[in-house]
Amino acid sequence: MGYREARELARIRQQLRERLMTHSSADTAAILDRLRRVAENEQTDGNRLHNEYERWRVRFDLLSAFAVNDLGDPPAA
Repeated sequence: MGYREARELARIRQQLRERLMTHSSADTAAILDRLRRVAENEQTDGNRLHNEYERWRVRFDLLSAFAVNDLGDPPAA
């Protein structure tokens, strides 16, 4: 992974962490899509990054489920 890709990955992770900590799902679909594309383009760490993408996706799916069902605050991540 080159410097540009590593920097983009760090930016994506930071944006996802910020949204998770604030329980905000605004624009997460676009950010998750960027992470998925980075994982697909990365040959050596693709499986690890794909697994990370899936973990983030599940976290935000759970966050959305709590918001839709009005279950209160989600459990600490």
